[in-house]
Amino acid sequence: MESISVDALPYIDKEYDDPSMKSIVDKLIEDEMKNNTINPALNTHPKASVFKSNKLLRGEYERVKNKIKMESFDTTRYKLEQPSSKASVQEWTEAVNNAQAQLEHQLIRIENLELLDTYGSNSWILYNSYLEKLLDARSEILKQTKQQITDVNKARKYEQVEASVKLASLENLYAERIYNIAQLRYAISYLESLHK
Repeated sequence: MESISVDALPYIDKEYDDPSMKSIVDKLIEDEMKNNTINPALNTHPKASVFKSNKLLRGEYERVKNKIKMESFDTTRYKLEQPSSKASVQEWTEAVNNAQAQLEHQLIRIENLELLDTYGSNSWILYNSYLEKLLDARSEILKQTKQQITDVNKARKYEQVEASVKLASLENLYAERIYNIAQLRYAISYLESLHK
């Protein structure tokens, strides 16, 4: 893996805080972005097929994507309507069969509720315990990650502050040398003017 050299020093470079400098930098970035071309390798990957293996999920995905409203749930089969007085024997037989089916469904629901009342609380207690352990584990991972981020930022700031001392010293040395060169040039031009 090649080494990447980053020359940004966000903890010590304060020039970007100046609005006039910020506009210059933003303009330079904008100009550079205009010159950049998109890497053609990015367009070579095939489009991912969403829910390729599951027609039901793919259909539902397409419905939601196209903002088509879901068909409402048909509740007519759950209604117990009495046939009219002029109804045929067939209609009465269907009504009785429907009533018996509804009664059986209600009995099964009652049985399920009784089972849930008897055994459900233990299942919920176990499931809640599992969720609490999962939450604790994820919280610990989050805490460690935040600590790692803080450590990286502290180390980065320390390195940059240390570098700022050296940079300030070098800037002073540079300014001093430039001043000395200017003094020498002035002295040379003065001496040359005396000898002419």
